Amino acid sequence: MQLHQSLLLDNFQIVNERYRIIRLLSRGGEGYIYLVQDLLNNNQICVMKQMYLGPDDLYGIENDYQIFGGLYHPNIVQVLDYFWNDGVFFVVMNYIAGENMKDFIRRQASPIEELKVLNWTLKLAHILRFLHDRPIPIFHADIAPENIVINNNNDLVLIDFGIARAGFEAVGLREFYSAPEQINGILDASCDVYSLGATMYKLLTLQDQPEPGADPRNDNPNISPRAAELIKRATAKSKYMFMGLIPSRYKNMDEFIEGIHRCFIGQKA
Repeated sequence: MQLHQSLLLDNFQIVNERYRIIRLLSRGGEGYIYLVQDLLNNNQICVMKQMYLGPDDLYGIENDYQIFGGLYHPNIVQVLDYFWNDGVFFVVMNYIAGENMKDFIRRQASPIEELKVLNWTLKLAHILRFLHDRPIPIFHADIAPENIVINNNNDLVLIDFGIARAGFEAVGLREFYSAPEQINGILDASCDVYSLGATMYKLLTLQDQPEPGADPRNDNPNISPRAAELIKRATAKSKYMFMGLIPSRYKNMDEFIEGIHRCFIGQKA
């Protein structure tokens, strides 16, 4: 959805009689993100996302954010509040001080060292497994460098539940990072596996993966064969081959984590 400039909130404007706009942080296809001051909670600094939703996106949105709001994990941004205001849906999250991974990658003159990428990927896989293992599974559905923050303690924090869903229906796509089946509204754990694999590709090559299952050694010949195979399997175009008889992509985070561990010990992923 194309957003109009007039929809921007002004600095110092107060929303929902509680949140004072400090400044605009970023803008995207589904809304604007602001740094805000919570006037009812000891002036806490938060991030507020202003989401413009079409009729197809409205179903279940409050239920989803009620579930997200009950989550606590030190490596996941916490949803603090959500509300409607003048027909627009807002989500308030805790502010994570640090650097967006997309910006971190832009600053690099050469690909990130493989061991570091494997450790980061393992960390993110455990975070996502935590989400997937909820009584009602939560699939982030938008894993990409811009939705990962490297905080001031050099730890990773997963942010932006803009298109995440507590269920099995996908509602958004991100070029180069969304699993192919998401275009058909299909969403499960292997979709987050795919996106995490594509993020790995970006870190190890500084390039977006050109197509599902592409070999990262085409962009960085220094990548080990085992790490390359891990990425190729994580980002396979289809979950199965030979009429659905043989798995071609890791179907969940447990399998992906096992593949990462095999890379650490030098075995084929």
